[in-house]
Amino acid sequence: MLIDARTLVNGHTVEADICIVGAGAVGIAMALEFNGSNKKVAVMESGGLDLDSRTQSLYEGDHVGRPTYPLGRNRLRYFGGTTGHWAGHCRPFDQFDFSVRDWIPHSGWPIKIEELEPYLERSQPILGLGDYDYSSLEQYAKQLKLETLPLDSGRLISVMKQQSPPTRFGTAYRQALKESKNVSVYLYSNVLELITNESASHITRAEVACIDGPKYEVKAKNFVLATGGMENPRIMLLSNKSAPDGLGNSHGLVGRFYTDHILIRPALDISLSRKGFDFRLYSKIHRMNGGRMFGILTASDELTRREKLTRFRFHLYNITPSYDAPVGGVFSSIDGAREAQPLTKEGGTYMAVHMAMEPIPNPDTFVRLSAKRDLFGQRQLEVNWQVTDAERSNAHRAIELCALEFARMGFGRAYAPMLEKPDEWPANFTSGKHHCGTTRMSDSPKTGVVDRNCKVFDVDNLYVTGSSVFPTIGHTNPTINLVALSLRLADHLKGKMA
Repeated sequence: MLIDARTLVNGHTVEADICIVGAGAVGIAMALEFNGSNKKVAVMESGGLDLDSRTQSLYEGDHVGRPTYPLGRNRLRYFGGTTGHWAGHCRPFDQFDFSVRDWIPHSGWPIKIEELEPYLERSQPILGLGDYDYSSLEQYAKQLKLETLPLDSGRLISVMKQQSPPTRFGTAYRQALKESKNVSVYLYSNVLELITNESASHITRAEVACIDGPKYEVKAKNFVLATGGMENPRIMLLSNKSAPDGLGNSHGLVGRFYTDHILIRPALDISLSRKGFDFRLYSKIHRMNGGRMFGILTASDELTRREKLTRFRFHLYNITPSYDAPVGGVFSSIDGAREAQPLTKEGGTYMAVHMAMEPIPNPDTFVRLSAKRDLFGQRQLEVNWQVTDAERSNAHRAIELCALEFARMGFGRAYAPMLEKPDEWPANFTSGKHHCGTTRMSDSPKTGVVDRNCKVFDVDNLYVTGSSVFPTIGHTNPTINLVALSLRLADHLKGKMA
C-alpha cells in the first residue's frame, strides 16, 4: 500500500521484517520481490508521487573537485527516483568487468558474472526489455537486412545494447505496490539516521521525519539502503551516534572511490566521403525479439588488455547534411590522409561519435559531509570528482583508435579536438551522472564497505545495494546491473529470514 506519512501521529512506530530506504529502481525492484510473501516490508521514500521543490532541495550540495552537473538537479527525489528521467540504455557487465586487471589499481569484484547472470536475465522484463540476448548483433543485422561495420577487431568491435522504453518505475509499478498487502511504501519519509546498539554492530531502528512533521521510527530485522551512489554513504556518515566516523567506516572508505563515467559528446566528428553504407544498425533503435536494440562500438578484451586501457564505448549519430560541421581538422599525422574538403550545401554527410569511458578507481575521489545544512539541519554533501592524466591518456588513445579505424575503412576524415590538444580535456567533456563506488564491494573491510552479499562489514543487519557497491563500472550504463544486484540481495535476504 501507499501511505502518506504526513498523516501519521508524531512518535509512531512502524514494525517490519525489512526496511528498504529509497523507492527508485533498486528499492522498487526489491520490494516487488517480496510482494505477496509473508514478510512485512516497509519502504521509506523521501518524496511523494510527483516532484516537489522542497523535497528535491534535500539533494543539494557542492562540488569541491572538478565541477559537473548540480547535485540538486541530476537526481530525482520522489517515488520512482531517477528513473523519472532515465534514458533507458541497457547492457550487462561481462566477465572482463569483474576481473582483476593488473594495470588498473583497485580493480576486481569479489563475485563472478556467473553469480549475477541469472539476476540479469530476471531484470530484463522489469526494465521492459526483450530477450536476454546480447550476443546476436550479427544475426539481428541479417534479419534487419543491415550491415555491421567491417571493423578490424584488433581495434574495435560492434556490440549490442538494448533500449528500455524507458520504464518509469514510479508509474509502471505504482498500482502493484498500492494494492500490496504486505509491502507498505511510506511517502514523504526522510530517514535521518540509523540507530544502533552501543557497539554499532546492529541497527535497532531508523529515525524518520517528514519535512513538516511528524517524526516517527521504523523497527525492522533488516535494513537496506537503496538511495543511490551519493545518498547511501551520506546516510551512513550521518548515522554516527555509536560510530563517530559513521556506520561501516572503520577503515575510512565510506564515500571514497566515488566514480562516474567520463563522457565526451561528441568525441569525433566524421566527414563521410564513402557513399552507400547504411549506418542505421548503429544510429537507430530497432524492434527485435520483444524489445528494442541498437549497435555500439567498443574495444575487444584483447585490445584493452594489450594496450592497458580502461573500457570505453562509442555511439554513432548520423546527421545529413550538416553545413557547419567542424571538419577542418584531419588526422594526416596519424593516418597519412590528405586534407578533407569542407561540407557544402550540395551534399555530404556528417556523423557525430559520442564516447563514454570507464574511469580508474581512485580513493582520492569522494563524497563527504560538508558544513552546510539542509531543511532538517543535517549536513549536506560535497563531491570531489577528479580525473587523472592516466584517464586523459586513455581517452586520447580510444579516440585515436576510432579515428584510425574509420580512416582504414575508407569512410572519411575525422576531427577531434583532443587529438589536436592531447594534454587537455575538450570543452564538452563531462560526466555520465552515474554515481558509483562509494560503498564498494570487497572480500575485506580493509578494501571495501560491503561484502559479496552487500552486507556492511561489522553490522549484522545493514545492507547497501545499487551503484554505490560497484568496485569498477565498465563502459556500460549501470541500471540493469544495479537492478540485478538488488534481486540477488532479495534472494539472499529470503534465505536468511527463512
